[in-house]
Amino acid sequence: MSKGKNQSGFAAVFSICAVMFSAYVGPGFASGTQTVSYFLNKGYIGIIIGPLVAGLLCFVFNLLLFEINRIYTPNTYREAYNTIYRSKALQAFFGTFKEIQVIVVVLIALSAQISTTAILLNTMFGLPKIAGTVLFCAAVLMLALWGADLLRKVGTVLGLCILAICAYVAVICLGNATPDALAYLHRHVSYTEYGFSGPAAWFSMLMIVVFFMNGYEACVPASIGIIRTRKDVFVESLVTAVLCAFSTMIFTFIFAAGMPDVLKEEIPTLWAIDHLSNAGFISRILYVVFAISAMLSSSVAFIFTVCNRFEPLIEKVWTKSTGFSRKFAIAMVFILICTFGSSFGLLNIIKYGYGTFTTIVGPVMLIPLIVSVPYRLWKDKKDGILNENYELNR
Repeated sequence: MSKGKNQSGFAAVFSICAVMFSAYVGPGFASGTQTVSYFLNKGYIGIIIGPLVAGLLCFVFNLLLFEINRIYTPNTYREAYNTIYRSKALQAFFGTFKEIQVIVVVLIALSAQISTTAILLNTMFGLPKIAGTVLFCAAVLMLALWGADLLRKVGTVLGLCILAICAYVAVICLGNATPDALAYLHRHVSYTEYGFSGPAAWFSMLMIVVFFMNGYEACVPASIGIIRTRKDVFVESLVTAVLCAFSTMIFTFIFAAGMPDVLKEEIPTLWAIDHLSNAGFISRILYVVFAISAMLSSSVAFIFTVCNRFEPLIEKVWTKSTGFSRKFAIAMVFILICTFGSSFGLLNIIKYGYGTFTTIVGPVMLIPLIVSVPYRLWKDKKDGILNENYELNR
């Protein structure tokens, strides 16, 4: 019986990891554009070392934030940050910044996902872009409104699907990519050849941890009752970090075979399938499945996040409405805005939107957690709020 409970517990914790991973593998990862932009133009250190260090940071930030979730069980990401920062001034600053961050990342990412999905469906199947947009948005809307339980199940299923397709792309491309990728690594090409200084190169690479942590906001309510022990926190943190870092590393290595020309490719993953595999049309179809699965899973997590956050606020104004109608209205507003935003094009969204976003968000929201979370736990234990096992005194 105990063994069954342990298995069930791991499956539940893995569902949270799947949501975290699914939120990361959005349009930038699926197309390869994001991976190339953050790592490949940093020389040889961006192929293996960069993703490994980013994964280590991801592990640390997951430990910190999910320990807050475990102990204090906040219902929203705003509550989580208000738990960490008790000063009214700090709560106002970090809380407001977090609200802006979440809104901006949803607008940027969902716009990119709508754009990419419409392009892929049009290119592969000739489906008009407007039809592809409508179908994709309808699927996101339906899945996001179903609730936290479905979010975990969708994240698990699509996360496993993405892992399977990722593994397939690796299998069909790694063999042919290995000679050229190893040759590139052995040349020890420096980041200076691409216009970066050492600090700038490392800062740019490591700020991708912002995207590794994209799913956290959705996982605050979804992890209630799931992340219950320190072992759960450790397992979630380790599995999430390994999934994000290792999947990134597979593609940085594959793309290294095409350096430096791959830097000019609009969809590096499609380039890899065309040039490094012999599987033909089947590979393209599977890539479309991989990409759209990534878009769908990530979009569901984002819409679920904003619905969960803003529905209680809307209730104060729209008093006679139901919870479903409020969430539906919020989701529709974001989807319509992002549909318009998708018209700016995937490359522009990733080049200008993603880069600026991580440069600001990483130093402001993530780095201070290294000090602020341990301090909060120490202070609450000292004040008698937490016991010796770092659990709330009831």
